[in-house]
Amino acid sequence: MTVRIMVVGVACVLVAALSLVAQDTQPPIAGAGQDTFDDQREIERLRQQPLEWFGSFYFAYSQPRGNFKHFLDSINNGWGLGFGFNGGYKFRQVPVAVGAMLDVLFYGSQERTYQTPLVINGVPRMVYDTVNTSIAFIPITIVARIAPDVGWLQPYVEAGGGVTIISSTYSLKSNLGGEQDDSRSHVPFQYSIGTGINVKVVDVFNIPVSRQAYYIHLGLRYIYGDFSKYTFWRFASDGSKGVETATGSSRTDLYVISFGIQAAF
Repeated sequence: MTVRIMVVGVACVLVAALSLVAQDTQPPIAGAGQDTFDDQREIERLRQQPLEWFGSFYFAYSQPRGNFKHFLDSINNGWGLGFGFNGGYKFRQVPVAVGAMLDVLFYGSQERTYQTPLVINGVPRMVYDTVNTSIAFIPITIVARIAPDVGWLQPYVEAGGGVTIISSTYSLKSNLGGEQDDSRSHVPFQYSIGTGINVKVVDVFNIPVSRQAYYIHLGLRYIYGDFSKYTFWRFASDGSKGVETATGSSRTDLYVISFGIQAAF
């Protein structure tokens, strides 16, 4: 009986030993026990992929040129501040991009309030008439750019064409409830040339799908506007309590300096 128990025990030990040896000799499973996803390799892969689409938001300073500037200086609106947007597509094989730009430039807003004593139904009243005038330019441009990437820099030159909406508005509001307004608009054609630089600030990686790049933008454009007649509202120069129109005609050139941010994706 004792010999039988010993034989059974030895057999169990041999079976267990053979099982361990068989487990140790099995071929390893590929990637077992380690992370096979290499973040750095994916980042480099995404970095090599071109970013085809771009869009910008920027603040803008502008001034007309020539007789157009002299005319606007005469009504105290010789420069403008505003903002703009652009967006477009950059080709993969060549450093060329096409897109569109929209600028909104404000060339001054003036407000005056006139007091007029009246007797209405036998009751003395003070009437307050508030008058506003404003001028805005809205260049709308289709552009083509040569924009090579040089490390973290993207210098560019561009040419474009479109129209400039030149708008002047007038409104009057009374404390007695009366209101009136009017506006004048002119839309000369324009073409432009420009240059600038985008300085990359950061790359953002959405591993393993996509990458975006963000830039600081600085640009200068000269807009050659066609000859046009134009009319602006202004306060009467003779000191009276009125608003008059000022009419002129010239080329409608202006330059625009822009500063903002650009995203590419």
